[in-house]
Amino acid sequence: MCPHCHTPMVPDGGRAFCATCPRVAHYGDSPGDVERREDNRLHALALLDIALAHQDEQRKHDQLITTEMEARMGQTIQTRGCSKCGSTMYRTVDVDDNGNPISVPTFICNNCGHMEG
Repeated sequence: MCPHCHTPMVPDGGRAFCATCPRVAHYGDSPGDVERREDNRLHALALLDIALAHQDEQRKHDQLITTEMEARMGQTIQTRGCSKCGSTMYRTVDVDDNGNPISVPTFICNNCGHMEG
């Protein structure tokens, strides 16, 4: 029985899941164990939210710098996912004064060095 919702928990292997809320009980857990696990889960999610908010601020700052550099250098930086390792691939495309590509080089993965297109 879920200590929070007071609804039956669904067994799955050595664990049981509440069908109403995200609580999980392991075999032999007390109601206090279940609540501590939920508190830890919520704390981890709060920390993740803080980290993602900071990352979003940093990403916006990086985009401003990148846009300024592209305009000054006459180049555009393009990115995409690497089909080999899933990391980020980059390429720098030379552009004319109107932003049209002049040359289109190969994407290179910053993690594994794989090259595409």
